[in-house]
Amino acid sequence: MKLLLIDTRKTIIACFAVMNIANGLAQQKDTPAVKADKLLETTTSWNGAKLPQYPEGEPQINIIRYTIKPHTKMKTHRHAIINGGIMLKGELTIVSETGEEKTFKAGDALVETTGTWHYGENKGDEPVEVVMFYAGAKGKALSEAK
Repeated sequence: MKLLLIDTRKTIIACFAVMNIANGLAQQKDTPAVKADKLLETTTSWNGAKLPQYPEGEPQINIIRYTIKPHTKMKTHRHAIINGGIMLKGELTIVSETGEEKTFKAGDALVETTGTWHYGENKGDEPVEVVMFYAGAKGKALSEAK
């Protein structure tokens, strides 16, 4: 009988240990190991213009990291394909040919205009870093300079 009591105690202790581990795993399961924050979902560019259809042809994605020196005005250009990005560092002001402008800072997501002449300008004292994603077609230019 004494042997049975010891085994029962060990069994109860083992059950509590398993329950405790299972509870910890369940709590860990409820806490995602990967966090996903939607930065942007849109059908328009930064100035409200509707995005065009994707181009015909073999799809091609380009991802480019740009670094723009302080007090630099980029050349006026336009894009024939949809592109968007995420600001990593600094502040970048985008100015359209009509004079519309918007300033983006580190952490901001942006979608550029398509088919509209514009330029970017770093008016600040630190470099701008931005990663841009271009959703186009193989052989299609990412931009055209004016």
